[in-house]
Amino acid sequence: SDTIKVNHSRTSLIGDRNNTFKECRYKSLAKEPGSDFKTVVLHVSDPFTDSITLRDNDDNLVVECYGSNNTVLSRSYFSLIRIKKDLELLLENNYQKHVVTHSPKETLSVLMIGIDGNSKQNFQRHMPKTRNFLLDNLNAIELNRYNKIGQNTYPNILALLTGKRHQELVESGWTPDKVYDCVNEDFIWSYFSKAGYRTGAIFDDYHVTAFHYQKKGWDKPPVDYYHRVVVLAKNNDKLMKATSSNCFGDMPEITFNHDFWIQMASTFNISQSKPYFGFSFSQHLTHDNHNKASAGDHLYHGFLQELRDKNIINNTVIIFFSDHGQRYGPTRSTYNGMVEYNTPYVFLVFPPWFHRKYPHLIKVLKINQERFTTNRDIYETLRDLVNFQATTKLGDINKRGISLFQEIPRERMCEHVKISVEYCLCNQLTTTNISSSMTLVLALTVQYKLKSLISTVRDKCSVLNFKTVMSVMEVQSETARVNQTTVNSTRYQITLMTTPGDAVYEASVEYFHTTKKSDVVGDIVRLNLYRGQAECVEQPKLRNYCFCN
Repeated sequence: SDTIKVNHSRTSLIGDRNNTFKECRYKSLAKEPGSDFKTVVLHVSDPFTDSITLRDNDDNLVVECYGSNNTVLSRSYFSLIRIKKDLELLLENNYQKHVVTHSPKETLSVLMIGIDGNSKQNFQRHMPKTRNFLLDNLNAIELNRYNKIGQNTYPNILALLTGKRHQELVESGWTPDKVYDCVNEDFIWSYFSKAGYRTGAIFDDYHVTAFHYQKKGWDKPPVDYYHRVVVLAKNNDKLMKATSSNCFGDMPEITFNHDFWIQMASTFNISQSKPYFGFSFSQHLTHDNHNKASAGDHLYHGFLQELRDKNIINNTVIIFFSDHGQRYGPTRSTYNGMVEYNTPYVFLVFPPWFHRKYPHLIKVLKINQERFTTNRDIYETLRDLVNFQATTKLGDINKRGISLFQEIPRERMCEHVKISVEYCLCNQLTTTNISSSMTLVLALTVQYKLKSLISTVRDKCSVLNFKTVMSVMEVQSETARVNQTTVNSTRYQITLMTTPGDAVYEASVEYFHTTKKSDVVGDIVRLNLYRGQAECVEQPKLRNYCFCN
């Protein structure tokens, strides 16, 4: 059984002569049934001065210590990984069935560590210790032509975890006003659970996550160990975030989250028959400012060192990834900013013995480093890891997701993986000497499209007119270049500012020479924040195009 101990070397440092340490209590917290946004107190412990034994199933705790005049001297949160007996029986049964049915060659635990809005280039600039440790010490395989598939976190993380698009989830019966419970079977952690894995998940924000921002999250926890309760409790606790939203009292939030995974791996990684799957996605540090990534470098580096020093990497595949680059801010409207916006990173770390035992798979992974890849390929690789057969073949170019254990065809392009033109880095952008009348046509095409996008909320939002054209570039499609086909249209990428509100937009516009008509292709992307301008509309997508009346 687990106990909480008072650290008496610290009790003398708090309070003062008139208010000395008296006692502590813990509260056991849980998610309120039916809500992913509220917590309830299950139990308040008796007071203790030295230590107390935890009850079974008390795994999300807030511990308060009081002074002699009954004021709160300290408050600490704990998110504990504790063995759940009924769960262990179920998972051991699942694992035995899985082994009998599929005879996997290996059972590897999987830990996915994600950072929001951190491009491949930004990671190189701001987190060199972490990056160098991945490559030099953990022998990581980095995918060098990894392209995002959608605008923001949601479509990219959804594809990573389900292999699906938003629309396909809707076709399965889910809508944004419903919880995700009805489609939780589609999430990769459910496949791992059926194979006997303990599952865990961390989203570090209470509402700006892929599955909570203007959505409902889950009713029942989607995984066995759902690090949600403490996130919610912390959000309502002014004391805990008094210094910074990146701190948990006197501890960096990143360290608090990493401790959760060290607990999980130390509890379950002892044998191949008790595997775990963990998914972690951190937004706080980098969501609003990608330069803050540097503040996390030594913390992530230390975490990876700990995974190595505790030999956790010996039975765990680590996937270290991001969703997209910086979406807003001054650098975003530059050419480099556009490239970074579309290039997240992904590193795959396999145990040292895996390289020796499966050289044929490592060879394929190294070939795929230089092939065109997306997060759907990571999803397919995870499906292969659940039921690991150690086989390889040439991947099917017509499939939008291909496991990295299969060789990805060299000819693969954005069309094959269903990436819309505005996110596709296969196409080349070149400067163009375009007439002012042609520039006007392109700007008005975007202006007209912006007007049609807000047609349903015209009573709330102002009509946007273009104020200045900031740049126009010509898009040279890779397909046309490879096939050397003649085309009767030209595609341009235009960046412009609108009024009222000074929003900056980027759009791809196709101009047809024979008909002299033009059309916006794909999404119009907003390059600066809409915060404070679009609160009058509910729909997340429309907020990009609305300036409230």
